[in-house]
Amino acid sequence: MTVDEIREFLTDRFPGQSVSYLGSGSDSIAFRVGTRVFRFTGRGGDIYRNEARVCDAVRPAIDIPIPKIDIFDRDGVFYVAHEMICGHKWSWHKFMWQPGRQRNLADSCAKFLAQLHGVDTAAACGIAPHLGQGVAYIDFDDVADQLGHFMTPRQAAFFRRNYERIISAPVHASDMVICHLGLKGANSVVDCDGNLCGVFDFCNCGIYERGRDLVLMSISRNRRLYRRFLKSYRKISGANVSTARIADLAAVEFLWAKRWFSDGRFCPLPARFIKKNLASALGRFYGLPRFLNWVVYARLSLTAARAAARK
Repeated sequence: MTVDEIREFLTDRFPGQSVSYLGSGSDSIAFRVGTRVFRFTGRGGDIYRNEARVCDAVRPAIDIPIPKIDIFDRDGVFYVAHEMICGHKWSWHKFMWQPGRQRNLADSCAKFLAQLHGVDTAAACGIAPHLGQGVAYIDFDDVADQLGHFMTPRQAAFFRRNYERIISAPVHASDMVICHLGLKGANSVVDCDGNLCGVFDFCNCGIYERGRDLVLMSISRNRRLYRRFLKSYRKISGANVSTARIADLAAVEFLWAKRWFSDGRFCPLPARFIKKNLASALGRFYGLPRFLNWVVYARLSLTAARAAARK
């Protein structure tokens, strides 16, 4: 269904109530009707059924509100609804000049993830079996040609070695936890003091290495926020996660298979996105300071231009 068709459907179903479009993402088109959020997807109902199960499985362990999802399949239309979680949007830099609020944001995000990571995975899988399936990193051979446009053969071989080293590194059983994989301003809200007061979009949840849930904060470019967050997370969770391991995971996270496949089809990402992430990854693998990533990016662009000229 299109946005206009969904608006018409909701207007007919809830006469006299205000229907407002909230936005669209990779999984959902969302509307607000009264105090509730309604979401529609073109990816099949299982994505929402699984999300509802995850929320039910982890809710007892989480202090802050998360959605209680109701599922509807009426008149040939499948959708879900939950009470709106109220709060303010935030970004990595929103509280840079407000130290108290930034500390609250860092500490409350750390607390949420520590609580989520502390959920008993076996018990959660009993409620939401799909959690144990996860979504693997991509097989490098599936994207070797796509990435090869931007790198020399030598660079590509170097990247592959580091990629395989990172994704095949042994992970202790205690570090395999339920991860949200999307704790950011688009999927959560804060109160006036900067405290996290609601988290939603549990569609990507799965059992993964805990460091993957710390990646987003690590690449925020707000180092003070990240340092406070990591210190608080370590204290609450008792897990001494390596900053080097988080940085390695951040370098290859863009090659998570879900980003490259939609409905079982290979969907190459935009060239600019790939170059940006390759530059960041190669910069890390070469041991370069972050500010030199733009030099690597420029060289990747030059390599791509030369390859195109030879065709």
